[in-house]
Amino acid sequence: MTRRFSGGPPPAELTEICALALRAPSAGFSQGSHVLILTQDDLRKFWLISGSHEWFTSKSPGVLDASAIVLILGDQDAYTERYSKPDKAGHGLEDPDHWVTPFWLTDAAMAAENLLLLIEEKSWGALLFGLFGDSRVVLDAFAVPPSVSCVGAIAVGYRHPDDQPSGSPTTRTRRPESEVVHLGQW
Repeated sequence: MTRRFSGGPPPAELTEICALALRAPSAGFSQGSHVLILTQDDLRKFWLISGSHEWFTSKSPGVLDASAIVLILGDQDAYTERYSKPDKAGHGLEDPDHWVTPFWLTDAAMAAENLLLLIEEKSWGALLFGLFGDSRVVLDAFAVPPSVSCVGAIAVGYRHPDDQPSGSPTTRTRRPESEVVHLGQW
């Protein structure tokens, strides 16, 4: 994850890879994953409304030099509507409370992973983080419908030449395969 940025890609290029990232799997081909790309004035508005400006200013100010924030969004209504259709009905999934796993969030998370991989492929920088406080405040400020949730924000830009790995991966080792890969049973 990048913690220091220097400029960033043009909006058209970022839009193109965001569209590609949204080709992630979609339960029932519901296609309820969305991205909201924030640049320039919208980006400044995001930093202030989200409360993340203060935190990053004190902890990791280089993040504020990202050229864009991409909000990764999942629309539960797209899924409940899709699962009320004849070819999917009968499982009670037209009610969001009946979903054991809310796939509008799972599918959006897969789109986020796709976007992070595409950004890495382009040798840009990215930092995935959660919205601070009440996410609805941020979403409402950008007219995101009430049925839509945010699974994360991705700061995007060109990686500053002085960006260095930091955070938990620099102080913790990766858990061994024997602890996380289970064959047949736990």
